[in-house]
Parts: sequence; structure tokens; C-alpha cells
Amino acid sequence: MSTSGADVAVIGLGAIGSMALWRLAERGLAVHGYERFGIAHDRGASAGQTRRFSVQSQRDPRVTPLAVEALRMWRELEQHTERELLRQTGGVIIGPEGTPEILRASASAKGHALPHEALDAAALRPRFPQHVVRDSDVGVTDPLAGYLRPEASVATAVERAAALGATVRPYTEVVAVEPRATGVAVVTRAGVQTYDRVVLAPGPWAGELVPGARLRVVPRRIVQAWYLARRPRDHHPDVCGVFERVGDIQAYGFPTLDGVTVKVGMKFGTHPEVPDLAHVDRSVDLAFASRVADAVREFFPGLHPDPVSLQTGVEGFSPDGLPLLGLAPSEPRLVVSCGFSGSGFKLAPVMGQIAADFAIDGSTDRGVSFLAPDRHLPARSRSS
Repeated sequence: MSTSGADVAVIGLGAIGSMALWRLAERGLAVHGYERFGIAHDRGASAGQTRRFSVQSQRDPRVTPLAVEALRMWRELEQHTERELLRQTGGVIIGPEGTPEILRASASAKGHALPHEALDAAALRPRFPQHVVRDSDVGVTDPLAGYLRPEASVATAVERAAALGATVRPYTEVVAVEPRATGVAVVTRAGVQTYDRVVLAPGPWAGELVPGARLRVVPRRIVQAWYLARRPRDHHPDVCGVFERVGDIQAYGFPTLDGVTVKVGMKFGTHPEVPDLAHVDRSVDLAFASRVADAVREFFPGLHPDPVSLQTGVEGFSPDGLPLLGLAPSEPRLVVSCGFSGSGFKLAPVMGQIAADFAIDGSTDRGVSFLAPDRHLPARSRSS
């Protein structure tokens, strides 16, 4: 089934598409990348200055080997740029004892012999003074964790692919992908071009192009916020790593990048569904802002509770929180790569590599059958 030298198109050049473009170009294919907006734009899932990297998995331990491989590939990509893409600061997950996310993170670290520590509240407090630690809280550290620069990473992968001969088509919206007898037609407003294979990585726009995705990938709105640090030196990357709070509060955050502000993201329940991607509500209502401010006061006293900057983005979520990755069930010339549910950026290089494997060989030697696009999925969660 190998198609070495065949033409391949990649639709969507965000986190996964940019990496698939790079990996396909590295392997010598004639590859064209399509992006409806500019490269490293701010409308989708790859915006907001930082993304958390961790080798631990809070959802499925089968993801952990992929994260370990992604770490190597992030360093490989850095070799082609003067930009720092990944800074490893270490990290911690904090929450009530017995919280499923903490149990799964600890199990994934133990199961793959990764460095980590399990800490009780008394041990957490002096190590992580930026956090309010309750008596019932425990934590798991990840010395390999850190933060990625998403916009720089996407741009670097696309630039590397272009240097290797890939054709990049920004500001080119794909309106249809049509399998035909002689190939797969990619239809844009400027015309039609036919390819042997197509990688579909449209992020939250999956429902428009990916077969069956309307019921399996839900676009949801994510809000990221930046807060003034009362003492910025307490949040410097040398002393403060990336973090997550799980359990009764769902929050994640980063050290300060600018020496002034700290980015924190929160959710209460399920991220709200976006009914119309052409008209995304980017406002933040006062009730949500007030609820977040109360949580910042309670758990992060080193931050001023009112944000100085807010950014909304959209990501595609699957019902089980795991991506859809593999050949389209009805059409083996289409490779599906979407539904990363807010946690796929750290895995982007290896996911791009796997998408390239499927595009070239129709299969991969990595154990990702549990991500098959046609797997059974639970009923989707509604908006909150």
C-alpha cells in the first residue's frame, strides 16, 4: 500500500497539520498544505502563547509513550530554528486525594518508569508556595514537564516543511474534499486539485470536512486569561513550573513569560459548545469572570484576581477526550486527525508523524488503534 513519491495534501496547518506537513516533507513527498487563515493564527486551538507539556497522561496511559516520543521530536524541530519551542520547567498536578486525574497521572508515570514524586499536603506547601494547598490535597510532580510556544512551533514546522519543498497555501479555504476514481479532489474557491491522499487536520472545523465528524467532534470555546503577579519573581520559570489543579476546581497555568503576568485557564463543567464557527462569541460574561476571580483569590493568592487580558479560542472535543487518528472508515485515501480535546498540542509532532505514516503506508507501527476514528464513543456532552 506504500505510495512513496505520491502527492499528498494536508488540510489545516494548526498543531497537527503543520507537523504532518513537516514529517511528510522530511520523507520526500510532494506535499501541499492548505490553511484557511494565516500561519499560526489566533482563531483555533494553537493560540495563547503557551501550551503545557507533560509526559504523564491524566486520561489514558497508552498516550504516555507517544508523549515521550514527542519530547524527542520537539527537540528535533528546535534544531531547525533559533526559537525556543519547549522549555522544561517541571510541573505539578494538585487536587484532592483520590481524584481520578491524579491517580491516572501517577499510574502512567509508574507504568512507564518515568521520574515523578507523589507528595502529600505537608510536602506540597513548601515546594509550591504559589498555591493554596488544603489538608486533603495531594500532588504528583513531573520533572520532564514544561511549556511549549504554540505559535512559534506551528510557524517553525511550516517553515521547515517549505524549506524541504512543501507548497504552503495560506488564506485558502477548502470547501470540499471529494474522493474520486482518479484521486481525492481538494476544492477551494480558486479551483480544484487532485491528490493521491489527503490528511484532514482541520481542528474545530472537522465537522465541515471529516466524514462523520459532526457527531464525533464538537467545537467548544476555551477562555485563557492573564493575571498580574503580585511578586513576579515568585513566578519566574526558574522557580515556578507549569501546574494543574484538578478535582473540584479545573485549572492550569504557567510561569510568567514577560516578568509581569501569569496565564491561567479554568473551566467549570464542560466548555461551551460553539454552534456557528463563522460567528464565535469572543466576549466573556460577568458571571464567568466573577467566578474565575473568586477561584483565583482562593487558590492563587499571588495573583491579582482580575485579569488584565483575555483570549478566546476554539478546539474540537471528542466525547471520550481522545483524538480521532487513522484512516477514514469509508475512504482509506483520507487520513483523519482531529478531536484533540484541548490536550493534543504536546503530542503534535508524533501525531503528525503518525498521520504521515497513514498517508504514505496506510498504517503505522505505533500502537494507536485505540484512537481509531470509527471506535465506539460515548454520547457527547452538551453545552454548559
